[in-house]
Amino acid sequence: MRYLPAHAQHIGARHYQQDSLGLADPEDQAFLAHGGYLAVLCDGMGGMEHGDIASQTAVRATLDAYALKPPEESIPAALERSAREANERVIEAALGLGLKEGVGTTLVAAVLHSGFLYFISVGDSAVFHVRDGVLHMVNRPHVFANLLDQAADRGQISRSEAAQHPERESLTSFIGIHQLEEIDHNLEPWPVSEGDTILLASDGMFKTLDPEEIQACLIGHPQSWPQILVERTLAQGNPGQDNVTVVSVTFDSGALGKWDPKSPPSIFHIPQQPAPADKSSSGRAW
Repeated sequence: MRYLPAHAQHIGARHYQQDSLGLADPEDQAFLAHGGYLAVLCDGMGGMEHGDIASQTAVRATLDAYALKPPEESIPAALERSAREANERVIEAALGLGLKEGVGTTLVAAVLHSGFLYFISVGDSAVFHVRDGVLHMVNRPHVFANLLDQAADRGQISRSEAAQHPERESLTSFIGIHQLEEIDHNLEPWPVSEGDTILLASDGMFKTLDPEEIQACLIGHPQSWPQILVERTLAQGNPGQDNVTVVSVTFDSGALGKWDPKSPPSIFHIPQQPAPADKSSSGRAW
């Protein structure tokens, strides 16, 4: 089996790109045998200063920490250790910048290994599992809406109050928080089959496109999907469009063949983006 990664990213209508992504080294066969293939996406929090530094720091820390995984450490344990290391590094970055309020970022990371998916999530970025063109969200966002809906279930507030609360989308957990308690991850392996794809996405994509629009983009070679999804997001013409980033990893035996990125099956156009700048032996980060 082989892992086919792809990614696409755009600044949207914002002044700064606060999304960052990273991919493991696909050539390290010894590590892949026990650690699998890692993809990471972080979305810096726009309500805080230096969200770009927070997301870049978290991606780099996750890649570096996970690369230290020994064969005897389980993948879920390595992912949690890496997320907590990212949290400490982001806090250190905030202190180094003299920011009393700190900096913050979401984090989602996925590992494909021996026909299984392992993921970890902090914040409200998304992990999707795509099988036979059907999209399924794997993780649960850490937003105040969860608490509001629970209060509505108990009859403490009305359904309309919960739905219309102005803080409904506020994060209840993120990388950079001083007590990281709310983490979503799977301890039991999540089965994936040949041809399945894992998508990581910042909310700039899935809060612009509804599930039906996302699923309609999942045509052609899976490595073309991130670009198609980013382009379709921009085509909505949202004047306040957030940064948008999509990462994919497809589990394939070779049946899909090679993808020609020069001719993606898309009718939209994105301006040329800068080339990746940050590379290291433990993985690649953008």
